[in-house]
Amino acid sequence: MAAARPHHIARRLLEMERGVALCDACLALTCGTSLTAMRSVTEALVRSGGEFERTTPCESGRRTVPSPRHTAETTKCSQCRLPCEAGDGGVLIEGERFHARCLLSVITDETIRLSRSLSERSRELIEQSRRRLRRTGYSWMPLDSGP
Repeated sequence: MAAARPHHIARRLLEMERGVALCDACLALTCGTSLTAMRSVTEALVRSGGEFERTTPCESGRRTVPSPRHTAETTKCSQCRLPCEAGDGGVLIEGERFHARCLLSVITDETIRLSRSLSERSRELIEQSRRRLRRTGYSWMPLDSGP
């Protein structure tokens, strides 16, 4: 299999991280090419037709140099931080976007935490009730022991 060219790698990286500016140095390091070669690649991307623009600063290396970025911003999921594409069943709740599967995970995790907390509280109340009954003369087995 032939190695991908730096032009394709840089383009794909910028498309995957829409709205994120990455300087030529960071792209060159990632693509395994020289800074001079990457400068010509990013210049060609910016001139290619409006999909890319130069902005400052680089969001990876924090350099204050003109850095290319993909102009179309993509909304990201608040849980997994991956892009929410049109038609993937995303949900908007109080201004935060979630993939349907990520929202299910958040809700399920919270439900499990709540269930465990309520279960623990129930056991405490049952044991407290048994202690009160013992003080009045009734005899009950401890909560954790079986028959």
